[in-house]
Amino acid sequence: MKERVKKSLFIFAAMNLVGAAVALFLESGLGCDSIGLLCDGISRAFRLSYGNASLAYNLTIILIAACAARRNLGAGTIVYALSSGYFIDAYRFLLAPLSLGEMALAARFLGFAAGQIFLSLALALLIQLKLGMNALDAVLCKLSEHTRLPYAWLRTAADFSYVIAGILLGGVFGIGTILSVLLTGTMVKWFGLWIGQVRFPSALTHLAAPHKSSNPAL
Repeated sequence: MKERVKKSLFIFAAMNLVGAAVALFLESGLGCDSIGLLCDGISRAFRLSYGNASLAYNLTIILIAACAARRNLGAGTIVYALSSGYFIDAYRFLLAPLSLGEMALAARFLGFAAGQIFLSLALALLIQLKLGMNALDAVLCKLSEHTRLPYAWLRTAADFSYVIAGILLGGVFGIGTILSVLLTGTMVKWFGLWIGQVRFPSALTHLAAPHKSSNPAL
C-alpha cells in the first residue's frame, strides 16, 4: 500500500511538471515542444480543445506502445495518457492572467527555460523511477535496447518528425520548438543520470533501483 501511495505521489508530481511545462511553452508564445506542437496542430485541424487533442494523441501512441513495448508501460503511462492534456489546460488557466506572451522577450525566454526544465525532469522521473514512462518514451527505450542507438538520438529524431507533422497540421512553430527538439533528449538523459546518482530517501531508492539496471537508454 505504501509503495502505491509513493508511486502515485511521484506520478502526480510528474503530471504537474508536464502541465506547467507545456503551459509555459504555449503562454510564452515562443513555440512548444514537439509533442505540444503536434497536439496544437491536431487541436487546430480538428477544432478540438488542447486537452482533447492531447488525449487523442496519447491514446493512439499508447496503443502502439502496448503492442511494441508493453514491458515499459505502467500506471504512469495510463495517467499521463488520460490526464496530461487537462493538467496543461489547468496550468494555462492559472498562467493566463500573467499575459506571459506580452512580456519582454527576456521574460518569455525565462518562462520557456523553466518549462523545458520541468518537462525534462518529469520525463526522467517517469523513466528512471520505473513509474510507467510516457508512451513515446516507452517505444523509444525499446528501440534503444534493440538497436543500441542512444535514447537521446532517437528522441531527437522523433521530435523532428513530430515538429514536421505539427506544422503541416497548423500548429504554431517558433524558436522554442527548435530549442526543445535539440535539448529534450539530452536533458532527459542528464536528469536521469542525476536521479540515479543523488542520495534519495530509502523509499525512492527502492523505486529507482530496478529501472537503473534494466534500461540502457539512460
